[in-house]
Amino acid sequence: MKKAILAAAMAAAFGHAPASFATNWFQLQNNEQPGAAPYTFWGFIQPTYTHNEGSAVNSIPATVVSPVNGANVAVPAGLRAYNGQTALFNLVGPDLSHGDQLQMFRARPGVRGVIPGTDEKINYFALAELGNNALTREREAVLTDAAMTFNYIPGARIRVGLGRLPLGEEAMQGVQIMDYINFTTVTDQLLNERFVAPYVNAPGRTSPVVVGAPMAMSKIKGAIGGYRDVGVEVYDWFNRGRWEYTYAVMASQANGIDFSDDLNSGNHDVTARVQATYVFQGAGPRREDVTAYAWHQEGKRAYGGTDYTRIREGIGAKYLRHGVRVSGEYIRAKGMIYVAPTPQFNDIGAPAFEPVDYVALDSSNKADGYYLEAGWKFAPKWEVDLRYDELSKMTNSAYDERKASTWTLGGQYFYSPKLRFALNYEIRDIKVVNPGAQITNGQKIQGTAAEIIGGSVGNRLSAQMTWVF
Repeated sequence: MKKAILAAAMAAAFGHAPASFATNWFQLQNNEQPGAAPYTFWGFIQPTYTHNEGSAVNSIPATVVSPVNGANVAVPAGLRAYNGQTALFNLVGPDLSHGDQLQMFRARPGVRGVIPGTDEKINYFALAELGNNALTREREAVLTDAAMTFNYIPGARIRVGLGRLPLGEEAMQGVQIMDYINFTTVTDQLLNERFVAPYVNAPGRTSPVVVGAPMAMSKIKGAIGGYRDVGVEVYDWFNRGRWEYTYAVMASQANGIDFSDDLNSGNHDVTARVQATYVFQGAGPRREDVTAYAWHQEGKRAYGGTDYTRIREGIGAKYLRHGVRVSGEYIRAKGMIYVAPTPQFNDIGAPAFEPVDYVALDSSNKADGYYLEAGWKFAPKWEVDLRYDELSKMTNSAYDERKASTWTLGGQYFYSPKLRFALNYEIRDIKVVNPGAQITNGQKIQGTAAEIIGGSVGNRLSAQMTWVF
């Protein structure tokens, strides 16, 4: 009976999200309440405005002084051609054509319910994406979720199909109730997978030579992973007084939202998460609690006829009580590190270098990062938020290591249970971590350009409306 009441509370609150969620995502997203209808239509839209303050790059020099012999060395014309151009991180995605843009960022209609005649033992969840984002980069509409859950085995509920992976907290929560407009850099870059294939420059075009850790010239294929995959997940939760313990293990095909196996040539992932929660009071998403969790993901990625190991893992915690929220998470990665397009500009044609997506394939390549954030709902309709996140890529290579850090100042206004407005201001910074390594390697040309391009990053203002229907 307690579980039935809890499930009913969760389902009732799902479309009437409060300011901050303290909940068990496996309960909320994978299951229906007792007495649920065979189908319930629902969804949300998120029109979003973004303004980047970053300026064009105008200071890539014609020559630099060689650290080897002190002579002036010419900077390649293919790199200098991007003077006057705006770096990709100062443009609005996914179009990457303007520094300011108003767009229907997300538009997700869905349906969920229980299968008639199964004694409510089988439920389903389906959601589509029609907005303008990286999930729809190749098609105007895609499925983001299409799964069924079988609740027959005590202690082992089974979900089959396309759905969220049991990763970190930020990756698991529904975007319609996120406290910030944009994901942290560490979650987006390390967990929101970009699928790649080998790439060869077009005739007559060249790209900058890689002189640090070995990297592969690549091209993006398919949509981003969206923290989702097609597979089988076994999970459940267990209550012991005020304590709740949850586990989840998912075997998946490592292709993101693509139901085919075209992206990864038969390789698979195994992802697992465990968590422990102490509930202060309440139930469902409105409950007040503190949760600690850990997760691990491991699998292979096919690239150029070879399989490479990809590992992601993290630990974190979240506290919510009396309108105060505090959370943080540490994430690290080994292998298949997506570095960035190089140079980080839209292609302007010859004689400029052709931008290529570089990927560090081998498991010796590493990255890590973390975020810390807090929120305070100081009035029934108002909340203020503050977040710091940091990502260090290629920490195994002094020459290649880059650090991105962001302070996010945010505010939310809850006009009604289904209508919310959010405003974020992000103070962004990108650094070459070891400038001295550029000199040691005798490659000051690329090191100087990397510092100049990264230094052009600007702050970002975002405004978003969320309407749940």
